[in-house]
Amino acid sequence: MLQSSNSVQQITIVEGFTEYILKEKGSIFTGQVFPIHNGSEAKNILNNVKKKYYDASHHCYAFKCSNGDSKFSDDGEPSGTAGIRLLNAIAHFDLTNVLVIVIRYFGGTKLGVGPLGKAYYLTATEALERSNKVVKYPAQKVTLTFSFESINAVYKLLAENEIKISGTNYSEKISLSAVIKVEILEKVKETLTAITSGQLEFTVEPEIIFI
Repeated sequence: MLQSSNSVQQITIVEGFTEYILKEKGSIFTGQVFPIHNGSEAKNILNNVKKKYYDASHHCYAFKCSNGDSKFSDDGEPSGTAGIRLLNAIAHFDLTNVLVIVIRYFGGTKLGVGPLGKAYYLTATEALERSNKVVKYPAQKVTLTFSFESINAVYKLLAENEIKISGTNYSEKISLSAVIKVEILEKVKETLTAITSGQLEFTVEPEIIFI
C-alpha cells in the first residue's frame, strides 16, 4: 500500500442517537447526542426537540462542525453553567459534527452554580461516552481517465489502497470516479501517471469530504 508523509487531520464523529438521563435533587437532566453536518441541521433538530419537550424548563445545547460552525446556549440558565459545559464535553472527546442537547425539568430545588454546571457537564459526558464514535479521514473526489491498456494495473493499484470506484464510463478511453484520502492523493497520482506511461488525466474536485 502507498504511504505518504503528509500530515492530515482526521476527525472523530458520532454515529446514531444516544441518550442519558441524570436525576439531581428532583431535577431531571436528559442528555441527547445527534450526528450533524452543519449549523442549519443543528437548528432543525433543536427546534424539533423543543416541540417534543415543550414543557421542559430549559433546552441547553452545544454543537461543533468540521466546517467551522460552533455554537452553545444556556437557554436561561445562569451564564457559564450549561452551554459552555456541553461544548467542553464535546472537546473532552475531541468530537466534531455533533450536537448535544440537555433538556432540564426543574424539580423545585435550586442546585447552585457549581453543582448545576457539574450536572450539565456530567449529563453531556455520560451521553457522549455511550455514543458510537468513528474516525473519519479527509478525502477528495477524483476522476481518472486512461487507455484500456492500463486497466488491469490501475484497478490493481486502487484495490491495494482500498480506493472504491463510484462510477465508470467507457468510450475511447476509460473514466473512473473515485474518492481518495488526502494523505495518499499525490502518491496515487504519481504512481498512476507512471503505470499509464504519462497517459493519465487526473481531475480533483477541491471540496474536502470525510470518509
